[in-house]
Amino acid sequence: MSWVRANPIFFLVLVFLLAGDLGSHIFADANYIECNYWWERPTKDNGNRDQCAVSNDGVPTYYTCKGCKRGDGKSPSADNCIDPHGRPLSTTGSFNCDGGVENNPESNSVRPIICYHLEAGVPMTYRCKTRHLHQRCPTESCTKR
Repeated sequence: MSWVRANPIFFLVLVFLLAGDLGSHIFADANYIECNYWWERPTKDNGNRDQCAVSNDGVPTYYTCKGCKRGDGKSPSADNCIDPHGRPLSTTGSFNCDGGVENNPESNSVRPIICYHLEAGVPMTYRCKTRHLHQRCPTESCTKR
């Protein structure tokens, strides 16, 4: 009869394991657009608005948005990056792409992610293997282009 008490505990442990495995995606905010293909920070050249592209089927959909930011306060980021001179970065973990980020597999199949990192306000180009965190934009502040 001890299995009767173990059953609810087993399911509780299973729920925690599942939630841990899915990370924050299990609690994704439905009021945000996840810029999983391309994001450009606001500049004078783009009308001081965030530029965002979403692709779930290989075909990007482009948006112009205002006030993009992640709810966790982190910047978009990428992993396994090299600097503008082709040298691997000495950082561990993901690299901050606070100036923008885009997918461009045609230009480099090994490192298809272009990460723009701001250094003294100037975006520098880094090449990365994978995306880590995407920029998020409030749905109500975006218009489809």
